[in-house]
Amino acid sequence: MRAEGAASLTIGISSWRVARPHRARDARPERYHGEAPGYDEAMSTPRRSLLRRGPGTAWRRVESLRFLLTRDRREVLRFLRRDDLVGLGATERLGMIRSFLRVTHGVRGYHTLAEMLEVAAEILARRGRTGPTVVECGVAKGSSTAKLSLATRRAGGRLIAFDSFQGIPENDETHRHLDGRRIVFRKGAFRGTLAGVSRTLEELGAPEVVELRKGLFEESLRSLEAPVDVAFVDVDLLASVRTCLAALWPRMSPDGVLFSHDGHLEAACRLIGSEGFWREEIGTEPPRVEGLGARRLLRLTRSGS
Repeated sequence: MRAEGAASLTIGISSWRVARPHRARDARPERYHGEAPGYDEAMSTPRRSLLRRGPGTAWRRVESLRFLLTRDRREVLRFLRRDDLVGLGATERLGMIRSFLRVTHGVRGYHTLAEMLEVAAEILARRGRTGPTVVECGVAKGSSTAKLSLATRRAGGRLIAFDSFQGIPENDETHRHLDGRRIVFRKGAFRGTLAGVSRTLEELGAPEVVELRKGLFEESLRSLEAPVDVAFVDVDLLASVRTCLAALWPRMSPDGVLFSHDGHLEAACRLIGSEGFWREEIGTEPPRVEGLGARRLLRLTRSGS
């Protein structure tokens, strides 16, 4: 299909309805840098600003539109032009983009529109199969969960989302961004409550296709049934990355895709790029990894697929 073009795209999204922003009932352990519509990071030194930038603000809406037409423009146009999303016309694709922007405006998020569209496209490409299974590890406030649920519903599948709903656990890890910045993930960072995420899904997502499983990954992932068609992992800590990969990769379908949203961290890149990790700890050949060392969202597929 042909894209409608940047001009018509602007017209198409300019009138999306704004949901009432969610107010966190629990105190945040810290302020976040680079607050969405991009992604936030739990840095050690907070940035202060007199301008309100949180969910529901005019600043956030303006920034969402700016990023749509600049940083995210290429992936948006790619999403509109993809020919493997059979049965999903231009109007419906624009509608999904509008829905994603409504979530971005109403809920604190830790990703870009481009990243979510790339994951959503993999889910939508499986439309027509018998009940594709999508897994998310790391729910936070539920922004990504709501967006993935909309794509999962359209694909006729189910989304199983895993989180402790207590934020980052106690840890002694110190990380470095690929650009050298030091990152410390504090206990309780990125915390979203089970009730709050459920409200987000009710108001902005597709709760009928979502199952929220509460608990630590090393415990809750044991109950996961195989196979998994698409997985989205955003867990920050190296220990959690290791746990999730070990649990998910053997359960991936032959043509399944696992996305890691921790590709901005040196330690995660070293682990994912380690042949020894895959052969010795997972018991399989290393996967093909797209984006390693170059971007935050990594795409993992089986080497022979």
